[in-house]
Amino acid sequence: MTNATLPAGTSEPLKNEIIEKYGRNAWDLILTVYVNFYYSELDIIDLCARWLPRRNGLREKNFLIRHAADEVVHARLFREGVERLGQPWHGFDHEPYRIDDINDRFAKLFYSDDEVEVLIGLNLYAEGVLAMEELAQLARSESPYFYQFDRIEREERRHVAFGITVANELLESNPEARKRAVEYCKWYQEHLDGYLSGQLKESISWAMDAGFVSSDYIDRTRVRFGDVMAKIGIGEELA
Repeated sequence: MTNATLPAGTSEPLKNEIIEKYGRNAWDLILTVYVNFYYSELDIIDLCARWLPRRNGLREKNFLIRHAADEVVHARLFREGVERLGQPWHGFDHEPYRIDDINDRFAKLFYSDDEVEVLIGLNLYAEGVLAMEELAQLARSESPYFYQFDRIEREERRHVAFGITVANELLESNPEARKRAVEYCKWYQEHLDGYLSGQLKESISWAMDAGFVSSDYIDRTRVRFGDVMAKIGIGEELA
Protein backbone atom coordinates (compact mmCIF):
# COMPACT_ATOMS: atom_id res chain seq x y z
CA MET A 1 0.00 0.00 0.00
CA THR A 2 1.46 3.36 -0.98
CA ASN A 3 1.15 6.65 0.84
CA ALA A 4 -0.99 7.92 -2.05
CA THR A 5 -3.76 5.51 -1.09
CA LEU A 6 -3.80 6.41 2.61
CA PRO A 7 -6.08 9.05 4.16
CA ALA A 8 -4.70 12.59 4.30
CA GLY A 9 -2.35 13.03 7.24
CA THR A 10 -1.51 9.35 7.44
CA SER A 11 2.02 8.15 8.05
CA GLU A 12 2.39 4.61 6.73
CA PRO A 13 5.27 3.69 9.09
CA LEU A 14 3.04 4.10 12.19
CA LYS A 15 2.14 0.42 12.14
CA ASN A 16 5.81 -0.54 11.90
CA GLU A 17 6.70 2.07 14.50
CA ILE A 18 4.26 0.57 16.99
CA ILE A 19 5.56 -2.96 16.46
CA GLU A 20 9.21 -1.92 16.61
CA LYS A 21 8.80 0.34 19.66
CA TYR A 22 6.27 -1.60 21.73
CA GLY A 23 6.10 -5.09 20.22
CA ARG A 24 3.52 -7.06 18.29
CA ASN A 25 1.33 -7.37 21.38
CA ALA A 26 0.82 -3.59 21.41
CA TRP A 27 -0.22 -3.59 17.75
CA ASP A 28 -2.72 -6.37 18.40
CA LEU A 29 -3.97 -4.46 21.45
CA ILE A 30 -4.56 -1.32 19.40
CA LEU A 31 -6.45 -3.27 16.75
CA THR A 32 -8.51 -4.91 19.51
CA VAL A 33 -9.45 -1.49 20.88
CA TYR A 34 -10.50 -0.14 17.49
CA VAL A 35 -12.32 -3.25 16.31
CA ASN A 36 -14.38 -3.67 19.47
CA PHE A 37 -15.27 0.00 19.68
CA TYR A 38 -16.35 -0.06 16.03
CA TYR A 39 -18.66 -3.06 16.36
CA SER A 40 -20.00 -1.83 19.70
CA GLU A 41 -21.08 1.36 17.95
CA LEU A 42 -22.98 -0.67 15.37
CA ASP A 43 -24.71 -2.62 18.15
CA ILE A 44 -25.65 0.60 19.94
CA ILE A 45 -27.14 2.06 16.76
CA ASP A 46 -29.34 -1.04 16.48
CA LEU A 47 -30.32 -0.79 20.15
CA CYS A 48 -31.35 2.85 19.75
CA ALA A 49 -33.44 1.93 16.72
CA ARG A 50 -35.17 -0.85 18.65
CA TRP A 51 -36.22 1.48 21.46
CA LEU A 52 -37.17 4.50 19.36
CA PRO A 53 -40.76 3.31 18.62
CA ARG A 54 -41.24 2.52 22.33
CA ARG A 55 -40.59 6.07 23.49
CA ASN A 56 -43.59 8.38 23.39
CA GLY A 57 -42.02 11.66 24.44
CA LEU A 58 -40.26 13.84 21.90
CA ARG A 59 -37.37 14.46 24.28
CA GLU A 60 -36.67 10.74 24.74
CA LYS A 61 -36.96 10.13 21.00
CA ASN A 62 -34.50 12.95 20.44
CA PHE A 63 -32.10 11.37 22.95
CA LEU A 64 -32.12 8.14 20.95
CA ILE A 65 -31.77 9.85 17.59
CA ARG A 66 -28.85 11.95 18.80
CA HIS A 67 -27.29 8.89 20.41
CA ALA A 68 -27.50 6.83 17.21
CA ALA A 69 -26.26 9.71 15.04
CA ASP A 70 -23.20 10.16 17.27
CA GLU A 71 -22.40 6.47 17.04
CA VAL A 72 -22.52 6.54 13.24
CA VAL A 73 -19.83 9.23 13.33
CA HIS A 74 -17.82 7.38 15.96
CA ALA A 75 -17.86 4.14 13.98
CA ARG A 76 -16.48 6.02 10.99
CA LEU A 77 -13.77 7.63 13.15
CA PHE A 78 -12.69 4.28 14.59
CA ARG A 79 -12.40 2.84 11.08
CA GLU A 80 -10.42 5.88 9.94
CA GLY A 81 -8.17 5.55 12.98
CA VAL A 82 -7.04 2.10 11.89
CA GLU A 83 -6.43 3.25 8.33
CA ARG A 84 -4.36 6.21 9.54
CA LEU A 85 -2.02 3.72 11.18
CA GLY A 86 -1.38 2.26 7.74
CA GLN A 87 -3.73 -0.71 8.09
CA PRO A 88 -6.58 -0.93 5.54
CA TRP A 89 -9.83 -1.56 7.43
CA HIS A 90 -10.85 -4.36 5.08
CA GLY A 91 -7.33 -5.71 4.85
CA PHE A 92 -7.36 -7.94 7.95
CA ASP A 93 -9.62 -10.45 9.67
CA HIS A 94 -11.57 -8.67 12.41
CA GLU A 95 -12.88 -11.77 14.15
CA PRO A 96 -9.73 -12.70 16.13
CA TYR A 97 -9.80 -9.22 17.68
CA ARG A 98 -13.42 -9.26 18.80
CA ILE A 99 -14.06 -9.88 22.49
CA ASP A 100 -16.79 -12.45 23.07
CA ASP A 101 -17.93 -10.89 26.32
CA ILE A 102 -18.76 -7.60 24.60
CA ASN A 103 -20.76 -9.33 21.88
CA ASP A 104 -22.66 -11.39 24.46
CA ARG A 105 -23.51 -8.36 26.62
CA PHE A 106 -24.88 -6.36 23.71
CA ALA A 107 -26.89 -9.36 22.49
CA LYS A 108 -28.35 -9.69 26.00
CA LEU A 109 -29.38 -6.03 25.98
CA PHE A 110 -30.79 -6.18 22.47
CA TYR A 111 -33.29 -8.88 23.43
CA SER A 112 -34.21 -7.35 26.79
CA ASP A 113 -37.61 -5.69 27.14
CA ASP A 114 -36.69 -4.12 30.48
CA GLU A 115 -35.84 -0.48 29.88
CA VAL A 116 -34.09 -0.28 33.25
CA GLU A 117 -31.75 -3.10 32.30
CA VAL A 118 -30.93 -1.47 28.97
CA LEU A 119 -30.26 1.96 30.48
CA ILE A 120 -27.97 0.53 33.15
CA GLY A 121 -26.27 -2.00 30.90
CA LEU A 122 -25.76 0.35 27.96
CA ASN A 123 -25.68 4.03 28.93
CA LEU A 124 -24.32 3.67 32.44
CA TYR A 125 -22.11 0.56 32.35
CA ALA A 126 -20.91 -0.11 28.81
CA GLU A 127 -20.58 3.57 27.94
CA GLY A 128 -20.42 5.37 31.28
CA VAL A 129 -17.87 3.07 32.90
CA LEU A 130 -16.00 0.79 30.50
CA ALA A 131 -15.88 2.96 27.37
CA MET A 132 -15.46 6.27 29.21
CA GLU A 133 -12.47 5.14 31.26
CA GLU A 134 -10.81 3.55 28.25
CA LEU A 135 -11.43 6.55 25.99
CA ALA A 136 -10.37 9.02 28.66
CA GLN A 137 -7.08 7.32 29.41
CA LEU A 138 -6.15 6.57 25.81
CA ALA A 139 -7.03 10.13 24.77
CA ARG A 140 -4.88 11.57 27.56
CA SER A 141 -1.92 9.33 26.82
CA GLU A 142 -0.93 11.86 24.11
CA SER A 143 -0.26 8.92 21.81
CA PRO A 144 -0.76 9.58 18.09
CA TYR A 145 -2.30 6.14 17.70
CA PHE A 146 -5.76 6.85 19.13
CA TYR A 147 -7.41 9.04 16.54
CA GLN A 148 -10.09 11.51 17.75
CA PHE A 149 -10.54 9.65 21.05
CA ASP A 150 -10.77 12.97 22.90
CA ARG A 151 -13.67 14.09 20.70
CA ILE A 152 -15.41 10.73 21.02
CA GLU A 153 -15.06 10.82 24.80
CA ARG A 154 -16.69 14.25 24.99
CA GLU A 155 -19.61 13.11 22.88
CA GLU A 156 -20.04 9.86 24.79
CA ARG A 157 -20.64 11.87 27.95
CA ARG A 158 -23.88 13.01 26.35
CA HIS A 159 -25.10 9.43 26.08
CA VAL A 160 -24.31 8.76 29.72
CA ALA A 161 -26.26 11.89 30.68
CA PHE A 162 -29.22 10.71 28.58
CA GLY A 163 -29.25 7.40 30.43
CA ILE A 164 -28.96 8.98 33.87
CA THR A 165 -31.80 11.41 33.13
CA VAL A 166 -34.23 8.76 31.89
CA ALA A 167 -33.23 6.19 34.52
CA ASN A 168 -33.78 8.63 37.37
CA GLU A 169 -37.25 9.45 36.08
CA LEU A 170 -38.13 5.77 35.89
CA LEU A 171 -36.72 4.90 39.31
CA GLU A 172 -38.26 7.84 41.15
CA SER A 173 -41.78 6.84 40.12
CA ASN A 174 -41.47 3.06 40.33
CA PRO A 175 -40.20 1.25 43.46
CA GLU A 176 -40.20 -2.09 41.64
CA ALA A 177 -37.99 -0.63 38.92
CA ARG A 178 -35.57 0.57 41.61
CA LYS A 179 -35.35 -2.93 43.06
CA ARG A 180 -34.53 -4.31 39.62
CA ALA A 181 -31.98 -1.53 39.10
CA VAL A 182 -30.14 -2.49 42.27
CA GLU A 183 -29.96 -6.11 41.13
CA TYR A 184 -28.71 -5.11 37.70
CA CYS A 185 -26.05 -2.87 39.22
CA LYS A 186 -24.89 -5.70 41.48
CA TRP A 187 -24.66 -8.00 38.47
CA TYR A 188 -22.56 -5.50 36.56
CA GLN A 189 -20.36 -4.86 39.59
CA GLU A 190 -19.56 -8.57 39.73
CA HIS A 191 -19.09 -8.61 35.99
CA LEU A 192 -16.62 -5.72 36.18
CA ASP A 193 -14.38 -7.55 38.63
CA GLY A 194 -14.27 -10.66 36.46
CA TYR A 195 -13.89 -8.72 33.24
CA LEU A 196 -10.93 -6.61 34.34
CA SER A 197 -9.09 -9.41 36.10
CA GLY A 198 -9.96 -12.10 33.58
CA GLN A 199 -10.21 -11.73 29.83
CA LEU A 200 -8.74 -8.22 29.78
CA LYS A 201 -6.00 -8.66 32.38
CA GLU A 202 -3.21 -9.35 29.89
CA SER A 203 -4.29 -6.58 27.51
CA ILE A 204 -4.46 -4.06 30.34
CA SER A 205 -0.97 -5.08 31.42
CA TRP A 206 0.37 -4.49 27.89
CA ALA A 207 -1.37 -1.11 27.77
CA MET A 208 0.22 -0.14 31.08
CA ASP A 209 3.67 -1.23 29.92
CA ALA A 210 3.31 0.87 26.78
CA GLY A 211 2.16 3.88 28.77
CA PHE A 212 -1.22 3.99 27.03
CA VAL A 213 -3.11 3.76 30.34
CA SER A 214 -2.18 4.49 33.96
CA SER A 215 -0.88 1.89 36.38
CA ASP A 216 -4.07 2.28 38.44
CA TYR A 217 -6.38 1.79 35.46
CA ILE A 218 -8.34 -1.00 37.13
CA ASP A 219 -8.83 0.96 40.36
CA ARG A 220 -9.94 4.04 38.40
CA THR A 221 -12.47 1.97 36.49
CA ARG A 222 -13.93 0.60 39.72
CA VAL A 223 -14.17 4.10 41.17
CA ARG A 224 -15.89 5.30 38.01
CA PHE A 225 -18.43 2.49 38.38
CA GLY A 226 -19.36 3.67 41.86
CA ASP A 227 -19.53 7.30 40.76
CA VAL A 228 -21.80 6.55 37.80
CA MET A 229 -24.21 4.32 39.73
CA ALA A 230 -24.40 6.92 42.51
CA LYS A 231 -25.91 9.29 39.94
CA ILE A 232 -29.05 7.13 39.90
CA GLY A 233 -29.04 6.85 43.69
CA ILE A 234 -27.51 3.40 43.92
CA GLY A 235 -24.43 3.41 46.05
CA GLU A 236 -24.92 2.08 49.53
CA GLU A 237 -26.52 -1.09 48.13
CA LEU A 238 -23.27 -1.85 46.26
CA ALA A 239 -20.91 -1.36 49.21
